[in-house]
Amino acid sequence: MQTLRMKPDLMAEFLEALAAWGRVWAPVEREDGLFSLAVIDGDVTRARPDALRTAVPFKKLLLKPRFTMLQSAAGGTPVESADNDAGAQVLFGAHACDIHALKILDLLFLADYPDPYYRRNRERLVVVGYGCWPDDRCFCDSLNTSTADDGFDLFLTPIEDGIQVVVGSSVGDDIVRANRHLFEPATRRDARHYLERLSTRKEAFKLKLDVTALPFVLELKKDDPVWDELGRKCLCCGSCSMVCPTCSCFNVADEVTADSGAARVRTWDSCLFRDYATVAGGHSFRGDRGDRVRNRYYHKQEAFVREFGMPSCVGCGRCIDNCPTGIHVVEVFQHVRGTG
Repeated sequence: MQTLRMKPDLMAEFLEALAAWGRVWAPVEREDGLFSLAVIDGDVTRARPDALRTAVPFKKLLLKPRFTMLQSAAGGTPVESADNDAGAQVLFGAHACDIHALKILDLLFLADYPDPYYRRNRERLVVVGYGCWPDDRCFCDSLNTSTADDGFDLFLTPIEDGIQVVVGSSVGDDIVRANRHLFEPATRRDARHYLERLSTRKEAFKLKLDVTALPFVLELKKDDPVWDELGRKCLCCGSCSMVCPTCSCFNVADEVTADSGAARVRTWDSCLFRDYATVAGGHSFRGDRGDRVRNRYYHKQEAFVREFGMPSCVGCGRCIDNCPTGIHVVEVFQHVRGTG
C-alpha cells in the first residue's frame, strides 16, 4: 500500500483524469443540505466530496432500483436484457462506511451463487474513497466502520495543506502512474497531520451504539414490547430499506409490455412491505407490522452476525435521516438493552 499527497487545487484535474476509467459519479448538492450521487462528466465543479451522506447510496450503481432481466416480443423467444449493464464507472467520494457496505454486498452477491447482474457492474467499478467528518447521526465508529484499510482503489483524506492519497489496488496504481504530475511523495509531516486528524475525528462522534453481546441481547428480547410500539409507529413504507447501503432484498415479476410482449423485471424490495412474506394462498408469515419491524432489526444485528460474524449495519445514519416518523435506530437498541 502506497501513500502519496496531492495539492488541493489539483482536485478538479484529478476528477477530470478519472473519466478515463469510466463515468464518474460523485455527490452533488441538489438543494441546501441535500446531496445525491450524479454523473459529473464535463462539469467536475459540481462534485462535493465534503458531502456527509447522499440520500440514496451507491448500490444504485450496481443494481438499478428497477431493471429488465429478460424480454421478448409477442410470441417470441425471451432474450437476456442489458438494461442493468452500466459499463465502466467510477464512484468518487465513497466514505469508509460505504466501503464497508460494499464489502457486505460483495458477500451477499458474489459468494456461493454469484449474481451476474451485480457482478458485471462490480467488476468495472472503480472506488475512490474520501475521508468524511461525522455529524449527530453517524455511529459508524461504534461498528468499526469509520475507517477502511481495503476495499478501495484510492482513498483521499484532507490533511493540513494537502490531501493524503492512499493507493489500495492495482487499478489505483494505474491511475497514479497515468497522472504522475498530480502526486507527490508523502512526508512525515503529512503522517503526523493524518494521525492528529484521526484522533480528533474519533472524539467528534457523539452518537454511540453499544454493540456488546447485542445478538445475544436481541435473542433474549424477542418478545419485548418495543417491537409492538415500533409497529404502531412505523409506516412500513420501506424508506429505511431503500436508503440503506446494505439492504439487498429484491423482487422479480413477469409483466406484459405495451407491444404485447413480455418482460421479467427485477425491483428493489423491502422486508417491511406487507406483501414481502406473503406466500401462495395469501398467508403472510409476518402480517403484523411489529413482526416486520423486528425482523429487519434482527437481520441487521443478529442473523447477519450469526452467518458472517459481523452486523450488516455500517452506521451511516441514512435510516435516521429518512424515517418519516422519526424512528431512531440507536434509540431502538438502547431501549431493547434497557438503557434508553
